Amino acid sequence: MKHPTCPHCHSRKTVKNGWPRWLCQKCWKTFRRRRTDTRDRTAIDAYTKDRSTYRRLGVRWGVSHTTAIRRVQRALKRRDSLLMRTKRLLPLCDGICLLDGKHIRIQGKLHMLFVAWDRGLGQPLYFQLKEGGEKELWYWKLLTDLKHVGYVPKGFVSDGILTLKEFLAEQYPDLPHQRCTVHVFLAARGKIGGGGKTTERTDELVELIRRILWSKTLRQAKQRLRKVWGLYQLTRKERRALEFIWEALSECFVCRDPRWRYLKLPRSSNAIENVMGQIEVRLKTRRGTKSHASAELLINELLFQVKPQVINQ
Repeated sequence: MKHPTCPHCHSRKTVKNGWPRWLCQKCWKTFRRRRTDTRDRTAIDAYTKDRSTYRRLGVRWGVSHTTAIRRVQRALKRRDSLLMRTKRLLPLCDGICLLDGKHIRIQGKLHMLFVAWDRGLGQPLYFQLKEGGEKELWYWKLLTDLKHVGYVPKGFVSDGILTLKEFLAEQYPDLPHQRCTVHVFLAARGKIGGGGKTTERTDELVELIRRILWSKTLRQAKQRLRKVWGLYQLTRKERRALEFIWEALSECFVCRDPRWRYLKLPRSSNAIENVMGQIEVRLKTRRGTKSHASAELLINELLFQVKPQVINQ
């Protein structure tokens, strides 16, 4: 008779203890023998990675498409939540929390996906999928749930959403909030170029903006911006772009503040933008039931499969 391994101490010294339970003779704990097939893992991989439709999965497995739907949804529901994984991996977190949001449409309704990442872990911590636009309530719910599992933030990095800035200033006034420099640069470039053909003057001004935003210190960035403002005969669009940069400069150089230099805050949250884009594409291409609950299950699985990202300091 093949004796199963104890899930508590991994000992092979087990005996029957009334069907269907087993008793471990090392730790003296009882357990139930689990099924060892890989059907759940195969169903999840086929649905999330191959992007197969339910009808195609039914043909592959030799079942109807309704059975394929039930099999995939049942496998996704058995998956642990992202928050439970975060609780297990708390020792790997360094407290630098990156926050990002993405607008997604489900059944024609606008939803907002909020995701929190940790720089030390390099993986997502938790997410919230809520109907409607950006609200302080959802950020509060996101960070409150993380607090309940023991996650303690030491600093924040975001793309500078107004509602998030106001919330962090109110709830975490003693913690630094670094604004993503890449987002500021792209927004300023959009105000100048407008997405059309660029001229030599536009390319030169964009390069000067790049040097301003990636200066070593805030003082140096302000000096360079004043120089560009005084030497160039700026158009209305160019003046608006430089005014926008001037207002965001202090938020882009929080990482250079002597008080927070030891944290080595990353200057950008752009490392996670690619993952957010892939989630949006997968939600657009999925087939079957497109409800809010099924979307949450799919997003939970997609974020589970994210490999550790290297977030530069």
